[in-house]
Amino acid sequence: MKKIFLTIFAALVMICGVSVNSNAQNEFYVGTLGLNFGLGCGTVNHAENHWNNIFLPSFNFAADYSFLPNVINSNGSVSGGLYFGIGSGSRTEYQSLHKRDVKFSDFCWRIGTRGALHYTWVRNLDTYAGVAFGMKHQTYKRDYVGENEVPKRDETDFDSYGFGGARYKFNQSVAVFSEVATTHYAWFQIGVSVMLQVN
Repeated sequence: MKKIFLTIFAALVMICGVSVNSNAQNEFYVGTLGLNFGLGCGTVNHAENHWNNIFLPSFNFAADYSFLPNVINSNGSVSGGLYFGIGSGSRTEYQSLHKRDVKFSDFCWRIGTRGALHYTWVRNLDTYAGVAFGMKHQTYKRDYVGENEVPKRDETDFDSYGFGGARYKFNQSVAVFSEVATTHYAWFQIGVSVMLQVN
């Protein structure tokens, strides 16, 4: 429910931009393919508390294609595309019950599709908000230091979240971006975008 609320709120903020006067043209115009290469910060979300405190750095890729122009006074557009991410993290804690250190580790990947509404407030700045749907897979390990026992479990689940971000263009081909999202996997990203005109 929280994800749906944040997604709707982000979309309403973008739509309210109709009342803002802006002389900037749409920076993510139709036929543009944006390739995002980002580093993400997140945490593990698992039913057992021992895993929930693990910091999860990740590498993320997204491809967004602008296919619907002239949205919101010709300053906006709509894009669709794909995303992929992979991340791994671990944490060691002392457990008095076992009287030894225990290492909790997590490996995760996700893949899916996403769509976004883009709006240009000022020249060279593409702001956007959208939703993503796909699947994610996690592998959990619990290592008891000094023993060979390595219990492991795998989980595959449906992946959905809302996201919003901004992309600043240095020229027509290169930009930097940052994103926030309603997901534990990568609630913040920063990276580089390559912009291609494919149509």
